[in-house]
Amino acid sequence: MTTAGYNRRHRMKSRWLKARASACLACMGLLLVWTSVCKAADWDSPATELGRQIAALTGPGGVSLTLHNNSAIPADDLPAIRRSLVTALGAQGITVRTTDDAATTVRVTLSETARQGLWVAEVQQGPEVRVAMVRVANSAPALKPQGTPVLLRKMLLFSQADPILDAELLPLATNGPAARSLVVLSPEQIAIYHGGENGGSWVKAQSFGVAHGRPYARDVRGRLQADAGGMFKSYLPGVVCTASQQATAAGTGVAIACADSDDPWPVGSRRAFYNSSRNYFTGVTMPSGGGDPQPFYSAAELLGTRGATTVYSEVGGQVRVSEGTGVRALAGSRDWGSDVAGVQSECGAGAQLLATSSGDAMQDSLLAYEVRGHDAIAVSPPLLVDGQVTALWPASGPAAATMIVKMEQPLRYEAYSVSLVCNQ
Repeated sequence: MTTAGYNRRHRMKSRWLKARASACLACMGLLLVWTSVCKAADWDSPATELGRQIAALTGPGGVSLTLHNNSAIPADDLPAIRRSLVTALGAQGITVRTTDDAATTVRVTLSETARQGLWVAEVQQGPEVRVAMVRVANSAPALKPQGTPVLLRKMLLFSQADPILDAELLPLATNGPAARSLVVLSPEQIAIYHGGENGGSWVKAQSFGVAHGRPYARDVRGRLQADAGGMFKSYLPGVVCTASQQATAAGTGVAIACADSDDPWPVGSRRAFYNSSRNYFTGVTMPSGGGDPQPFYSAAELLGTRGATTVYSEVGGQVRVSEGTGVRALAGSRDWGSDVAGVQSECGAGAQLLATSSGDAMQDSLLAYEVRGHDAIAVSPPLLVDGQVTALWPASGPAAATMIVKMEQPLRYEAYSVSLVCNQ
């Protein structure tokens, strides 16, 4: 999302200024005006290019414009950036409306990597969402990270046209030594694949229909959980499926039995009751974490060097943190989406929190945070995702999470393993 544009501010060292101390106040006033003009102009180049790309997607007319900052750009600079964008769009015949009745919405996200900035505009006209982006050279002094910096990496596990709820690489008891199978959970099917872990293609070995006596609610969710016996369970709304070993003519295979059940789902080291008629957890956990939260969409358990912490992304949009003595609001979570997951690692505090960006944009992002007390500190650049994150679960393997992404045009679902790398 970037073009060249951000330049470091320099101090003026004019001998003329030093020699005329009596004119200091007047010159300082002029300097402040000049500096503010130059600072605003710093954003003109990327804003102009992004405005040109947006106009190529929308044509002239009225739009609504929102700006979200996922970068280290100071909040004080955001009004100047917005003004530059409005001016650039106006030059292309596009009027930015202050009301929400515009047929076209433009959502601009300011993000960055370790080397450069990236501005992404998501342009929505009716059901269609298209993306424009520019790169922004970041020549500003590097900010000292507030936590141990990490990098997020994603590895594609599987892709299919049918919905994916969860996917796991599991060392099933039926496999040979060190071999892992890919288990893919869909609303109506559980599939087991072999052979694709070392660069080969995944081959479907077995598939099982998910029998459920009650119809699913809209936005069905599901979770895979490995067990100590080398098998797994699948949790879906109102039904639990249990995998076990089964002797076959070809050797040992997997059998899966599904039954209607309202048993609580695994959430870290605890279990939480899931509202099968909706798509979230009720807020009741077993055992209680020292003050149960409000109904929540997802939770992240962090077991690091600073102790045990659980973060809840609640249905009402609030993100709260529990350290065993109660649940309090988590600062720094204003622009988060509904999905959070905890990952154990060897970086920093030993545990990081992954959180999606806010909104339902067709290009999402993922960031890593460390939780200190009641503050969330970003420790990674955004991991951009070409689609909408529909699920984020902690994986059974070390230092990883499973991310499910819904892609458009053509419609397909992709499962990724997201891992953390210490940026030393």
